Amino acid sequence: MSNYSVNTLLGVILWFLMKIYLIRPQNKPFAVCRSFTEKQVDLDQIPERYQPDISKELKILDEAGFIEPQLLKLNSGPIKDDSKLPGITIYALHQDKVMGISFVIYFPDETESFRSSYYIVSFPDSTSSITTSDQRNLIDLEPGDAASCDPDATLTELIQIHQQRLAESDESCLTIENGEELLQRFEDRENRKFDYDIERGVMKRVDPS
Repeated sequence: MSNYSVNTLLGVILWFLMKIYLIRPQNKPFAVCRSFTEKQVDLDQIPERYQPDISKELKILDEAGFIEPQLLKLNSGPIKDDSKLPGITIYALHQDKVMGISFVIYFPDETESFRSSYYIVSFPDSTSSITTSDQRNLIDLEPGDAASCDPDATLTELIQIHQQRLAESDESCLTIENGEELLQRFEDRENRKFDYDIERGVMKRVDPS
């Protein structure tokens, strides 16, 4: 299973070309499900050829001290394309109950699955978060987020880095009692980010044709 990160340089170039109208992005509406529980799936509902890769990641999480993993369907892109599962997001609570992890496993059409960067998150309160990731050039994921990136860190090292950040912080983080509460925290954060993108004009609501 391969690990991929965002190509920031390419993104900046494409952004510049769009700004000067040399490239006009295609506007393809996609469905958004704001409820995480509606997207939950079991391992046996995943395409069989990808199940060993998911089981491998779940074992890595278990060995790193994460519990109660949750599998969620990834949004499938254009509204009319509901037939394909492009991947899943995995969420899990750490045994210390002050942080959780999220990452995506993508299911390409013809190639092997691959994993995104890890995102370890704690919540000082209901409207802010602290994120530590191995994604390169990571920016704050929401208005109330404080993000840090360590691209060469292993999962174990990321946990240690995140714990050090929490120890150096002036504020304590919320205790998360179980996987259900963790999902709610991540759902709230995702919806805050989505609403922020709508507010600043990055996203807009459209009706399916």
